[in-house]
Amino acid sequence: MNRPGSALHAETSRRAFLRLGVASAGLVGAGMLGFAGCAVAARPEASQTGPGYDYIMPTDPEVARAEQVRAASGRIAAFSLAAAPAVVDLAGTKVMTWAYGGKAVAPELRVGRGDRMQVAVTNGLPADTTLHWHGIRIRNDMDGAAPTTQRPIAANGGEHAYDFIVPDPGTHWYHSHSGLQADRGLFGALIVEDPDDATGADADAVLVLDDWLDGLGTTPDAVLLALNPALAGAHGHHGDGTTPPPTGVSATASDEEYATAQELIDHGHGDSEALGGMTQHIAYPMHLINGRPPADPETIEALAGQRLRLRIINAAAETPYRFAVAGHELTVIAVDGFDTEPATADAVIIGMAQRVDVLITVSSGAWPVVAAVEGREGHAATVLRTADASVSAGPLPARLPEHDRRLVLESELRPAQSTVLDVREPDRDYRVELIVAGERYAWGMVGDAGELVMKQGERVRITMTNTTPMWHPMHTHGHTFAVPSYGGLRRDTVNVLPGQELTIEFDADNPGEWMFHCHNAYHFEAGMTANLRYIR
Repeated sequence: MNRPGSALHAETSRRAFLRLGVASAGLVGAGMLGFAGCAVAARPEASQTGPGYDYIMPTDPEVARAEQVRAASGRIAAFSLAAAPAVVDLAGTKVMTWAYGGKAVAPELRVGRGDRMQVAVTNGLPADTTLHWHGIRIRNDMDGAAPTTQRPIAANGGEHAYDFIVPDPGTHWYHSHSGLQADRGLFGALIVEDPDDATGADADAVLVLDDWLDGLGTTPDAVLLALNPALAGAHGHHGDGTTPPPTGVSATASDEEYATAQELIDHGHGDSEALGGMTQHIAYPMHLINGRPPADPETIEALAGQRLRLRIINAAAETPYRFAVAGHELTVIAVDGFDTEPATADAVIIGMAQRVDVLITVSSGAWPVVAAVEGREGHAATVLRTADASVSAGPLPARLPEHDRRLVLESELRPAQSTVLDVREPDRDYRVELIVAGERYAWGMVGDAGELVMKQGERVRITMTNTTPMWHPMHTHGHTFAVPSYGGLRRDTVNVLPGQELTIEFDADNPGEWMFHCHNAYHFEAGMTANLRYIR
């Protein structure tokens, strides 16, 4: 096994981060740099890492060769997306935001396994943007994570064409990967249908969960400034009515937006035994399902007796949800696009960026469907209604009895046999610490975080130790991993709880340079990110 780095290196990096974080609170961690609104791990030089690595970059021929051997259906799925300012109606409250298609959630894209997706993106925003295809083992130069894999799409009319084969069936999603843009309306569902699906579902419905604050007296950028003004290179809120924006963000924060943001932070937090303690920093004023608040739900229509597959996507920036359907038992059948052994429950917890597919046998009537904010007040809700229903669901409740019954934890799920990685010793074994700079809002990854290199065909193991008081949904771009302590459960985003040591393993089968980060959007912007790099 090859494990570069050492305990001495980890401790030195950790002390450096804490020292810099406490002093400046805007630095994003030892060995990391902030660029264009995204925190990215600094590219190591030979003097930093020892050997002079020959990195495989997104435009190198190895990336094109990997795409050529992907199984293709021969079909082309073409789409167009236009990012632009929009006014959206949230149950009578009209807010200005940024969106694809003028709604609080982007259009659902549905393709088949092996299809070639061609997506033309036009940027009508006043800021640069990108588009990331979350959960897809995509070719590296189409991953949409600037500056790692592409130049950002220029503001005010820039265009970019994404063109790639979709090898992975299941429930996925797409979102902006520039600054905090995905905490506006720049995200949507991507469903990849599997011709070999054996779940027995008669129909499916997609439920995109989201926390919302944009236009409700504040903006995501104002919230980030309130959490840590140093992230914008400022020394605090300016009394002249504006606060300098973070790098790559074209907005400013008024006194009113900043004050509202501070109030949301002051009333945030929450506590969850299932997630190991504090759940979040922000008390979001509204929660949505498919872009609609509980006061104006989009009804799910179904037939009594139907086996309905609910594809649940947590597109929230900072909020975990506990999901349940009144009067129905859930059978978990997939997570992050990978089949699981069926697990029955009344409720499931879904962290940011995670997806959970459940089967229900629909009962006649009108039933509340509620995603309750885990650990504090707040909820998103809609209605499941059968054609023969003679009654309405009535006012949608904030919580159901099912939320407090059988809860299936992520750690209790097990993979379907078809998704299990073969057992082999890792070629590279890394250790990464998830850290926070004292009491300041500056998050980081240290230890081997700046040295995560691999070669094509190797098995890679990364053990994460969470030394912070919060949980972190950790996500790998371009790869899916197994969680050995969860029986090899396959995911692309896993929740690492406070004080927990959790190991993931994956095969290096997708060359290039990839981001590895916390999918709490604000933790990511404040530094909890690193890169995975292929070498020759």
